[in-house]
Amino acid sequence: KPKIEAKNIEYTYTSLHKGDIEASVSSTGTLEAINTVDVGTQISGTIARIYVDFNDKVRAGQLLAEMDMKMLQTALQSARANLAVSQANLNQVEDLHKRNKLLFEKNVISEQEFNTSKFSLEQATSTREAARANLTNALVNIGYAKITSPINGIIIEKSVDEGQTVAASFSTPTMFIIAEDLSKMQILADVDESDIGYIKDSMKVRFTIQTYPDATFFGKVSQIRLQPIEINNVVNYQVVIDINNKNGMLIQE
Repeated sequence: KPKIEAKNIEYTYTSLHKGDIEASVSSTGTLEAINTVDVGTQISGTIARIYVDFNDKVRAGQLLAEMDMKMLQTALQSARANLAVSQANLNQVEDLHKRNKLLFEKNVISEQEFNTSKFSLEQATSTREAARANLTNALVNIGYAKITSPINGIIIEKSVDEGQTVAASFSTPTMFIIAEDLSKMQILADVDESDIGYIKDSMKVRFTIQTYPDATFFGKVSQIRLQPIEINNVVNYQVVIDINNKNGMLIQE
């Protein structure tokens, strides 16, 4: 048997200490603001003015855009004219019914004539109320022509331009998306069903983004959603991770 030369043996000395064994779960997700609001228009028409752009900070109630008012003003004038006509007709029918009531009480006219005038009065009253409702609707539409911000925040999406026509027949078209607070963001990460059992609430998360590939950021699991999502025939569960973005570095994502 060959012998090992003692001079060829090297020893490495080290001290023993306790440490942590890390089991990591890798995933990808979308970084987004925690609370965003879609701002649209409830009426159809042409956009006359837009007062904000991407990344503009806005406050609640601030005017963002205005719709063209020509058709709305025409509808308002028509509604007012119809109300005036219906009111005049009601006044005439009301006077006639008062006269017929006196005549009926003196047995000068028949009950049928009296009931006919009563019906005409009820019909004229209903027509006047419908005209009032149309006027109110026209005024409401004029109010909708001014698009205002519902919250304090920042414009992160603008999908319309001046002169563009929008249709609100079936659904409210989105004109702007406003993020309420970009100092607090979240990641929606898709985790494979084989790894979801390792994820717990309040667990610390380490992640990177393409903008800063050499930097490491940290977050915390705030929610594990139970609704499964099938991606490429693999069942995933969505995990919500809260991020502190007070320094604003993650806004560019």
